[in-house]
Amino acid sequence: MANSFAFKTPIDGEKAIKSKIKEVTIFLNRAQVTNVAKVYIAAGKTKLVFEGLSTKMAKQSLQVSAKGNLTIMSVKHRINYLKSFSKARRIKQLEDSIEYLDDRIAKVNIEKEVLTSEEKMILANKKMGGQKGVTAQELAEMAAFYRKRLSEIRFAVLRHSKKLKKYRKHLNKTKYQLRIENKNANKPTSEIMVTVSAKTAINADFELNYIVMNAGWKPIYDLRAKNANSPIQLSYKAEVYQNTGIDWKNVNITLSTGNPTQSGYKPNLAPWYVNLYYPRPSSGAFYNKRSAAQKVPSNYSLDEVVVTKGRRKLAKKEESKTIANFTKVVESTFATKFGISIPYSIPSNGQPQLVDVKNHTLKTIYNRGAVPKLDKDAFLMAQLIDWEKFNLLSGKANIYFEGTFVGETYLNAQNTKDTLSISLGRDKRIIIDRKEIKNYSKKKFFGSNIKQTFGYEITMRNTKNEQVNITIEEQIPVSKNNKITVELLEAKGAKVDANTGKVVWKLTLNPKQTSKLYLKYSVKYPKKKRIIFGN
Repeated sequence: MANSFAFKTPIDGEKAIKSKIKEVTIFLNRAQVTNVAKVYIAAGKTKLVFEGLSTKMAKQSLQVSAKGNLTIMSVKHRINYLKSFSKARRIKQLEDSIEYLDDRIAKVNIEKEVLTSEEKMILANKKMGGQKGVTAQELAEMAAFYRKRLSEIRFAVLRHSKKLKKYRKHLNKTKYQLRIENKNANKPTSEIMVTVSAKTAINADFELNYIVMNAGWKPIYDLRAKNANSPIQLSYKAEVYQNTGIDWKNVNITLSTGNPTQSGYKPNLAPWYVNLYYPRPSSGAFYNKRSAAQKVPSNYSLDEVVVTKGRRKLAKKEESKTIANFTKVVESTFATKFGISIPYSIPSNGQPQLVDVKNHTLKTIYNRGAVPKLDKDAFLMAQLIDWEKFNLLSGKANIYFEGTFVGETYLNAQNTKDTLSISLGRDKRIIIDRKEIKNYSKKKFFGSNIKQTFGYEITMRNTKNEQVNITIEEQIPVSKNNKITVELLEAKGAKVDANTGKVVWKLTLNPKQTSKLYLKYSVKYPKKKRIIFGN
């Protein structure tokens, strides 16, 4: 572990070293940076100062190694408050732009002032027209001159005003951008002091490894389907960000699913006690002891719609390569790493930058699904098979169908099933209607009980010229009281879950076919009681 102290004044006998970032491994939170430098070492003891490093460095993670016949005697970390980061090229460009715009605004203002002065002079000399001795011809010529010249002047002033407005708008935007770029300017730098000893003069290769904060990445996906018969193309991407104070220029990037901030220690179970509850007396004294209840994590799950077959092989066309074609996937014990072999540049501005990770073709089965009780539209569903083998993380996904953006969904990688269902949007060519059967829904009295019956008719029509598979979901209430009895009277061909009350039909509709389903059930309860339906 490196020691750390604040740098106050320069120390004689130190050799300043400029190192270069060679590669970066970016975790979900934080990143591991590798700097390299080739250094000439004289015989004897030498103090090297690797300067211009990020102040976001976690000093306890620092590792220094060297190739050569030398001995590393000590490694220390310090903050240099006297030497700030060099001005970035982008900042210099913005400052030059501001200077140029200031000059243009000043020039236009001068031209505008000259024109205004000329206008005043002409207007002041109009009284000459009223002097004696001026002929009608001369007066007409002067009027024509005033009219022409004043028009030219005022149109020129109008053009200059528009120029000023444009320049000032551009100037304000440039100044705003400069403020953003200057967030990391004039800040202290981090330095690594390395004391080495060599018997003879040598050229040594040094490598510095350390963890930095204010960096990370999160997954984002594009799911594309050409039509309802083609496999889904998944583009695995990453939104990479860093605000470490140092731009990563043309470095090798590796994305890791690991998280160095997460503890690696297995938790231990403490005794879990149960006791009788005693009401708190009005005096405020306590007679019962509280025990810490174990937290049970809630699992986020997605309702899936089971879909049936319907696949067609598509002829593959050779496509242009992206960075995703140059990604190497390595699975370790605790994480998966995506090595992108093409060098990348990530500026230190905290803004997410999109990196292509990998492209996959997913085996897909399509189906339509509908819940007429809540929405009478049918939804095109895609069931992704064997998705878990692609090392996906939970994240937002953009969905494209037939070349059109459909919407966003959430890809839940914590799903424990081997299939994953996503909705591709509404299929308006499947027409669905749901109506209550009026002459069936009624109340009857049986002794001390009331039996209330409900009936619904679901009508579906396939207006397509092709066969479609569709899953219809309905439900019956589930009793939460032993005095209430629910009985399913009709749901021909459906699969019923007694615990949830869900009623599911799986159907195949031929082209132009109309089909009907019927759901009937009863609820029996005491005569003098009321029932309520709810979640």
